[in-house]
Amino acid sequence: MAWELIPVNTKRGGEVLALAIILSEDHPQENDGRERRIMDRTTGIPTRQAVLVKADEIFNNQAETQWAIVRLNTVGMRRIGQALGQDMGDHALHQAVGHVASSLAEGECVGRVDGNELIVLIHHKNDDDTVERIQAMALLFVEPLKVGLLQFMLQLNAGIARFPQDGITAKDLERRAIIALERTRRSDFHYAFFSLALEDHVLAHSWVPAEATRALREAEFELHYQPVVDTRTGETVSMEALIRWQHPWRGMILPGHFIPVIEQMPLIVNLDLWVLERACHEAMAMGKPVAVNITANTIIGPDFLKNLDRVLAQSKLPPRWLTLELTERVFSSPELVLEPLKAIHERGVQIAADDFGVGYSSLSYLWQYPLDKLKLDGSFIRAAALDQRAKVLVKGLLPLIKTLKMTVIAECVETEDDRAWLHEAGVFFQQGYYFARPAPWKGSGTIVAPFSDIKKE
Repeated sequence: MAWELIPVNTKRGGEVLALAIILSEDHPQENDGRERRIMDRTTGIPTRQAVLVKADEIFNNQAETQWAIVRLNTVGMRRIGQALGQDMGDHALHQAVGHVASSLAEGECVGRVDGNELIVLIHHKNDDDTVERIQAMALLFVEPLKVGLLQFMLQLNAGIARFPQDGITAKDLERRAIIALERTRRSDFHYAFFSLALEDHVLAHSWVPAEATRALREAEFELHYQPVVDTRTGETVSMEALIRWQHPWRGMILPGHFIPVIEQMPLIVNLDLWVLERACHEAMAMGKPVAVNITANTIIGPDFLKNLDRVLAQSKLPPRWLTLELTERVFSSPELVLEPLKAIHERGVQIAADDFGVGYSSLSYLWQYPLDKLKLDGSFIRAAALDQRAKVLVKGLLPLIKTLKMTVIAECVETEDDRAWLHEAGVFFQQGYYFARPAPWKGSGTIVAPFSDIKKE
């Protein structure tokens, strides 16, 4: 078995060199069959398997070097075949391959996976350099692709896995590059690097739907509570109910790993109502106001107001003791949520905008919706530790928010410096690990922050 450079003609004038396996000392018929397995006849470049073989050969012989396997998706390519037929689609794919191959350096190679996906083996100096390489490839697709008399716009998405830090075999790296590519399909990013956190997130989409319904039925979900502290007195003024999943063999799972998946299922309404009912009953027993996170699908559901009235009546929790925390995604659809929110507010239930400063942040919804509280996202707090401009931004927002008669709560307060500058800025209601970590209520006493050492003002 040997490797040679095979010329691939492109429409850009000239030739591009692509790597291919050449088998020798075999019968002609065997050669032809093996060549079909290692060369893609449509594009004239190696197959996915050929690139993986070449990658493993490099990894085994050059273990001290750094490489990256990239899975590329040429978004929009499928539309060409659907609109103009397979032959024209193949012609367009050939052009796209030429774009990618023309950007490769010596020793690198590109192969076809199937459909409109490619696999690329490139040198990896560092993350910034690889991003520049991917962006350079993407720039080749800025101009419309000409197919016959028509023009089509394509977009290049890339998932990147690095050797050796993300894996030491080509198949492992390819699998992880696919996971990274999946991130681009679920976000506005055009490229993504593999990470273990990303793997957990992507894999959750496979197991969470299958297990979440059973988990709710078998009482695997539980609530933990984190106090909100008034820094002027050290008093715990309210609690936030935070869901946890005590999985029988995966252990304790935080909401970031399963809520984004369940939000896409009808089950989210049942889970939200379970949290609401459990939190109201336990808050009444603790004797403290409580905040509960509610998703948009639940708010706009036909029976939500009826269920809210039922839960308040059964738990005997005063409506003013309940705060519904809504993420900024809820406020992106005013035509759906405005009337339900008004009805909730009329009942005396408090409404808070959660995670202010990320996602759909907009000053317009501060006056458009009946809001009582605004929760500053932890990214503001973390940024302020490094950048004075973030502190200036928070301090500048406070007069406006107070004019609208809203209470400001800072999340993710983790250090004394965080507490101090927020307090100085006038953000007196704070929560975070500095005060107390979320903990379950055991049915005796109230969860409070250990804050007796705060100087009362």
